[in-house]
Amino acid sequence: MNNIVALTSPIVSQEQFSELVGLSPDIVRAWINRGLIPTVKIGKRRLINVAKLTQEMMELEH
Repeated sequence: MNNIVALTSPIVSQEQFSELVGLSPDIVRAWINRGLIPTVKIGKRRLINVAKLTQEMMELEH
């Protein structure tokens, strides 16, 4: 998946998110385990809720 599609998707895989933000998958998993980034579970996969993360970041700016 290219970065433009990933940036417009409301959810992305942990691997895609780590590539987008330039961090290792281990760091992303640690953030998920600590509840620092919002996720949604679909089946057995836990995906990053980019839409909610964006909303939370926008609210912090106000």
